[in-house]
Amino acid sequence: MATVAPLASDPAIQAEISNKVTTQITEAVDIEGITRDAMTELGNVAPRVAAVISGLAPAIAEQTKSLIHSAVSKFVASPQFQDLWIQVNRVAHQGIVNLATGNTGGTVAIDESGTVTISTKEIIARVKTILVQQGVDIASRIPEVDAQITLLQSPELLKATEAISTLDRTAPILAWVTVLSAVGAIAVAPRGWRRRTTSRVGLALAVAMAVLALGLAIGLDIFLGTIPSATVSPAAAQSLVDTLLTPLRTGVRFVFVVGLLIAVAAFLSGHSRPAEAVRQGLARAGDYLTGKVGAGQARPWQHWLARYRRILEAVIIGVAVLVLILWQYPTAAVAIWTAVLAVLVILLIELLCRPAVVAGQANGSGPATGSVTGGPPEDLTPTRPLP
Repeated sequence: MATVAPLASDPAIQAEISNKVTTQITEAVDIEGITRDAMTELGNVAPRVAAVISGLAPAIAEQTKSLIHSAVSKFVASPQFQDLWIQVNRVAHQGIVNLATGNTGGTVAIDESGTVTISTKEIIARVKTILVQQGVDIASRIPEVDAQITLLQSPELLKATEAISTLDRTAPILAWVTVLSAVGAIAVAPRGWRRRTTSRVGLALAVAMAVLALGLAIGLDIFLGTIPSATVSPAAAQSLVDTLLTPLRTGVRFVFVVGLLIAVAAFLSGHSRPAEAVRQGLARAGDYLTGKVGAGQARPWQHWLARYRRILEAVIIGVAVLVLILWQYPTAAVAIWTAVLAVLVILLIELLCRPAVVAGQANGSGPATGSVTGGPPEDLTPTRPLP
């Protein structure tokens, strides 16, 4: 519902629905025939004006069609239509699911030629009521029309439903295979290479999402080219498909950002010169700030914080991961802000306990958990002979 609701206010969708509904109404009511009969009857009553009004029927019929189109357009642009659109799509939700999995039927349907349609019965009924209230007597002759609007038409849709049905069954397996492959790659990495492997796993996720995004863009362009412009306007088809792809694109961006965050975090925690330079820069900044706002002997709580800061930081990272997992519809912005907040809290902890860390290093007996610029013991590989 959150995905399709904005379509009601999309100008291309509104124009498409207005044109199609107007055509359906005028085809259901012989406006020109009714007008011609009225002119003939008027000519019988007033023979003197018969010659004058005999040719007015087509013009009056055209004006009536224009009036109907105007009424439809105003209704489609009104808040009432947005409410109706939500109601129709709420009913059609299962039909859309059936469409994606190949089970046709319902308010939204797909036939053998790959044509997707949606019912306009309730829209026409609402427009009829509005026209009658405006005094357009001919609107009372509009019958109950259970017509359809073509949203898309492409033979490739049938192939797509088969592929989606297959992926729907294999998606859980593929997800677990991906996670287990990543964890396995890190687990079997040689000692001292696990951070580098973790960084590469994150980069692999980001690259995979970039390739998928490129494939979506190319595939969408090809797909839209198969839709006959005579069936549905290109602008309406573009708006519809773009809207329906929004959740997928959001998911792609989210995983892309998470992959980059994993890669950057693993890289900065390693022993490369750039990573150590960043950590040393943060340490110097911490020393400067603590010297400005809290110089002097470290307090007992700062010693406690220095001793258990790695555990606290691990808890913070765990909470951030849980937020991303439990968030119902996470976006790239959610991933970025979650990471930023987690990093800020970790930096705050490091800043608060910095005096105790410096004091421990000066006494030659720092906290057992390591210093700001250090890492876990598994990755400490000497670069030169020890004295």
